[in-house]
Amino acid sequence: MPASLSITNVTLIDVAGAPPATDATIVIEDGRIASAAAGLDAPLGGEVIDGRGLWAAPGLIDTHVHLELVGRESLPVFLALGVTTIRDLGGALDFLVESRRLLEDGAVGPRLLFTGPMIDGPEPTWPALVRTTADAGAAAAAVQEHLDAGADAIKLYTTLPPESLRRCIQQAGGRVPVTGHLSRTLSSEAMGAGIDGLEHALLTPYNDLAPDGQQTPPGETMTSPGFWQKLINGWAEVDLSSERAQRWIELLVQRDVSFCPTLTVAPGAGDEPDADELRYAPRVAERWLEATRQRDAAPPPPQLQERTRRVRAKLQELVGLVQRAGGRVVSGTDTGAVRSLVPGFSLHRELSLLAGAGLSAGDVLRAATARAAEAVRRDDLGSIAPGKRADLLLVRRNPLDDVRALRDIHRVVVDGRVYDPAALLAAARREA
Repeated sequence: MPASLSITNVTLIDVAGAPPATDATIVIEDGRIASAAAGLDAPLGGEVIDGRGLWAAPGLIDTHVHLELVGRESLPVFLALGVTTIRDLGGALDFLVESRRLLEDGAVGPRLLFTGPMIDGPEPTWPALVRTTADAGAAAAAVQEHLDAGADAIKLYTTLPPESLRRCIQQAGGRVPVTGHLSRTLSSEAMGAGIDGLEHALLTPYNDLAPDGQQTPPGETMTSPGFWQKLINGWAEVDLSSERAQRWIELLVQRDVSFCPTLTVAPGAGDEPDADELRYAPRVAERWLEATRQRDAAPPPPQLQERTRRVRAKLQELVGLVQRAGGRVVSGTDTGAVRSLVPGFSLHRELSLLAGAGLSAGDVLRAATARAAEAVRRDDLGSIAPGKRADLLLVRRNPLDDVRALRDIHRVVVDGRVYDPAALLAAARREA
């Protein structure tokens, strides 16, 4: 990495909403932004990239991945698609600690944040990725163990009862954000207890919003027979104009809770990746394919696909309501949890779905940059400004006009290191 790197003649995007600065210069020193504005001169003696005809946007953040399921070989693929930071929300601590060490020692890939295993109740949903806890005391002890290992956040899971959830939040003590994919504990209860984030629009809000009598009972999980069919049918009956839904949205906004919709997660929707994406799909862990019954799953019938797509449209409506109410919508994909979610590519699909929810291109970009940085509590990420980490994309089109421009990447910069995305993808193809 050069002592200084300057990107000149570039159009600089301000995710805070100010007009882009044309003919700007970005100066990077020791992996951080030293200056970024129009009318600056590049320091003498440093490396210079001519950004003429390019737009500079902050690096993208995927706040919800499962790296252990897609393997470390996927790290350069994330980076090639402009994802400069990932947050792992469920994996073995030793694997994640070692992965971060390798990246810090120079391995090619995005910055890695992690929670460690998901903290679940006494009846774990996915034993491969969770920490089972028999009571509130054991749950709190698990939180401390994860923090001691360097966790950047805590993830609470579906069968965790309310008392255990409260003890986990108390144990975290505000040191890191606590987020949840919940069922047994209502998301409204969790917000009242001080949780910082909610994952999956399809799953976590369901019991708060579903009509009476259609909620998921405490003993039922995603592996229970008929779970997904019941969930899809229940969402079809949810009324987002109801007082119940309005109260939930108001609570989310009042409590300043980050909402990660993962709209890409719609089992049975039938929208599989195209052939180009699948060239970069790493091998999902065999034990996960078995646990989630993906190995030999038959394609869903057309009528289920259509019903699932209608439900996803309702979830997009929910996301739009949260955004317009002033809530924090952030980008995340659940990459690894479903075979079809290809690292990096799935985030761009998520951004398109957020745009389909009524978010402007600027709002979508903020969801994947500044708002995501707020959710992971990293004030050194999410924008191109002095003092921030030098994570940015040089794209060939204006992403404020069309979020799909974020796929048209000329160069990716992470911590001041410059990468050619085409070369990263070519190397990934050769390894595959």
